Amino acid sequence: MAMMPQVSVTLWVLMDAVTSVVAEVSRGGGWERLARVGANYKSPLSFRFPRAPHFLVAAEDWPPHVYLHTDPSGSIQVTGPMGQLLDALAASLNFTYSVVPGDGYWGAPQENGSWNGMIGTVLRKQADLGLGPFGMSYTRSEVVDFTIPVFLEMLHVLVSRPLPMPDPWGFLAPFTWYVWVALLVALLAIITTSVFIVRALGFGGPLSAAQHAWAFYSISFTQPVPWLPVAEALRFTFILWLFICLVVSRSYSGALTSQLAVKTLTVKYDSLRDVLDDHSLTLLMEGSTALTAHLQTATEGVYGELAQASRVRAKFVRATEMYEAAYTLIPDGRHAMLVENVVCRKIYSDFFSAKGRCNFYMSTDNFWKLIYAMVVQRGSPLRQLLNSRIRALGEFGIYDLWVLSQMPNMTHCLKTPRKVKFQEPYSMADLWALFLLLISGAVAAAAAFCCELLLPPSTLH
Repeated sequence: MAMMPQVSVTLWVLMDAVTSVVAEVSRGGGWERLARVGANYKSPLSFRFPRAPHFLVAAEDWPPHVYLHTDPSGSIQVTGPMGQLLDALAASLNFTYSVVPGDGYWGAPQENGSWNGMIGTVLRKQADLGLGPFGMSYTRSEVVDFTIPVFLEMLHVLVSRPLPMPDPWGFLAPFTWYVWVALLVALLAIITTSVFIVRALGFGGPLSAAQHAWAFYSISFTQPVPWLPVAEALRFTFILWLFICLVVSRSYSGALTSQLAVKTLTVKYDSLRDVLDDHSLTLLMEGSTALTAHLQTATEGVYGELAQASRVRAKFVRATEMYEAAYTLIPDGRHAMLVENVVCRKIYSDFFSAKGRCNFYMSTDNFWKLIYAMVVQRGSPLRQLLNSRIRALGEFGIYDLWVLSQMPNMTHCLKTPRKVKFQEPYSMADLWALFLLLISGAVAAAAAFCCELLLPPSTLH
């Protein structure tokens, strides 16, 4: 019983301390002192503001992570996965917030030393925290403080999906051009060898090189030979060419049949290197990002090449304009967008939901891996309080589920095959080259007929 007065005095002192802190919070600005106390808790998750302070949050529209909407009262509402994360943090810490819109950029240093975008808004203390999410970089860490990562991401190349197009010269496709050249050289070599054998032996076949050429030409196209070799060496030469023609004809017919039945979609741009090598391609890039800030100083390697290309043939757009640029510019086949994996998937999902088609292709190769997080003012005690809650959500994969819910039709386009069975009838657009070859042969035959008809036989022979 003797301890009761001492306990009462202790409780009274604690209540008086809390009351004074709450009073300071109510006057404005005192939340920082209370937040520092909470950041030193053994478990910061257990801390809540006793009276909700009001924070200003810098945010930009960036699907599928952030969506900004203006309600009838004129206030800006934030939704999407980052909006859900912000609401969860507000409920856990007990604070209210209002959104401060920016200039459409994430934030990068300017020539005069200032920063634009959401980073600049937080740096100038026009906002208490930046929703982002922001790619973490050393340059940004010098002016703001990052929370722990919300998610990891990497950039891909987004281009128009290749379509099966008619190839009038497809009958030449089973072999590359140097195989055709090699076959022609081999034919000339075998004719020369045959003529040399006959002239060296003095028998075995005709002495005329034209007759040897006609004989091997006939063998090449499975036609009867106008004369038969007598010498053993010449027979061996004929057998060798017959074997070569057998292998070539079987390989050609099998490959041509396969190509006529199945069309392969040729992926022209599947990596950053492919994009850099095509100098006629326009690059679509977000402005004032961690990547563009790095490109300002990059001079070597692939990022040095990208920096040089971005100064010549890049079109920089705001984060809020990326989707419109993707839908309007990429389909022409002359634009390539360098964008995050999740943005590519969101474009897939929205376009398929609206059109029922998969008109975009995301490269299998990736580059510029980044860690994305929220930002607060330098030295802000909010950082530790936010970190404990972001970590708890991340451990259960909740944020990833929020993102996936924004892309219901993503997987259909990700599984689009690169080989398509071609069952439609062939048109003149597919086979006009064959008819051109037929007409050219008919014209050549008609010219030869006219020569034989008009010129004396002695002249032709």
